[in-house]
Amino acid sequence: MGCGLVTMNKNNQDILFTAFSDAFMADSFLDSLSTGVIFTDCGGILTFMNRKAETLLHVFKETVIGKRIDMLPLRTPLYKVLSEDCRDFPLEMNICGRVLQVRSSEVLSSAKVQLGSIYELSDVTEERDEKRSREEFVAKMTHDLKSPLMVLQGYVQAIKLGMWGDIHPKLRKTLEDMERSGKSLYSMIEDLLDVYRLEMGLVQIKRLPCDLSTLLESCCHDRQLEADEQGVSLVVKLPRKLQPVELDAKQFSRVFANIVGNAVKFTPRGGKVTVSARIRQGNFLVSVKDTGIGIAKNDTSLVFKKYFRTELAAGFKGSGLGLALSKEIVEAHGGTIEVESVVGKGSVFTIIAPITE
Repeated sequence: MGCGLVTMNKNNQDILFTAFSDAFMADSFLDSLSTGVIFTDCGGILTFMNRKAETLLHVFKETVIGKRIDMLPLRTPLYKVLSEDCRDFPLEMNICGRVLQVRSSEVLSSAKVQLGSIYELSDVTEERDEKRSREEFVAKMTHDLKSPLMVLQGYVQAIKLGMWGDIHPKLRKTLEDMERSGKSLYSMIEDLLDVYRLEMGLVQIKRLPCDLSTLLESCCHDRQLEADEQGVSLVVKLPRKLQPVELDAKQFSRVFANIVGNAVKFTPRGGKVTVSARIRQGNFLVSVKDTGIGIAKNDTSLVFKKYFRTELAAGFKGSGLGLALSKEIVEAHGGTIEVESVVGKGSVFTIIAPITE
C-alpha cells in the first residue's frame, strides 16, 4: 500500500491531495460554526459531529462516532437529541442546564438519493431568559398601571350608585367625565402594552373561523354613539354573503375599532364614514373611507409609527399608538394596511389579509 502511494503518478497525487484538502476544509469550517452539527447515515450510524455539538452535549466524538443511535446509552443527552423527531418543526430541550433548539433534515445527493440526516443544535438559553424577563416586565407593568386605575374607577362607580348618599346633578356630570377619562386612559395603557407585546413576540395570534360581517357590524355599532355625538354619518356596506374568514377576532376587533374610531374622530360634523368589505384572490379586504381632514402626502408613510401625530391632527385627542398597534396585528396575520388620502377631502384605509392561515 505504501509503495503504491509512492509510485502514484502526479495526476492521482493531485486528486488525492485535493480530496484530503476539501475534507479538511469542510471539517474545519463545520468546527468553526456556533451551532452544533451532527450527521447520521441511512443506517442510523453517527458519522460526524462538530466541536460545538461536543460542547453542547458534553460528549467526546471519539466515543460515539461509528455507533448506531440505538447503541448509545439511553440517558445521555446525545441519545435524547437523536431519538426525537424534529424534522417538521424544531424542538426545544433542556440539556445539561441549557435550552437547546434542535432541528433535523434529510441530506440528499445530487441524484436525490437519501444519504442520511443532519441535526442542527442551537443554544437559545439566553434568548429564552430574555423573553421570560420581558414577560415578567409586561406583567408587572400591567399590574402597576392598571390596578390604581381600577380602584379609582371602582370608587367612581360606587359614588354614582349612591353608596355615599344622593349625588348633585353637577357632580354626576363630573363623575361621568371622570369615568370616560378613566376608560380612555385604560385603553391607552392597553395599546401601549399590546404594541410592546406584539413587537416582542409575546402575543399569540389565535386564528379561528369568524363571521367578518358580524365582527364589523358589532364594531360599527360600538362607534355609532361617537358618530352621533360628532354629527357624522356612519354607513356599513357589506355583501349579502361573505364567506367565513380565519382570524383572531379579539385582536382584529381592536384593529377595526381603531380605524373606524379614527375616521369618525377626524371627520367634521356633517361628514360621512363608510365601512365596506369584500373577498378577492384569497384575501379579505376591509375599507374604511371618510370625508375627514385627510393626511398630508409626506405623512402617509409615517402614520403607522408609534407616537407619530400629523400637524393636521393637532387639537385632537390621541396617543399615536392606535395605528401602530393595528399594523402589528394585521401583519401578524400575514396582511397589510394601505392608506390613500387627500388633505381636506378624506382618507381610505384598506386592510388586506389572507382568508385562511
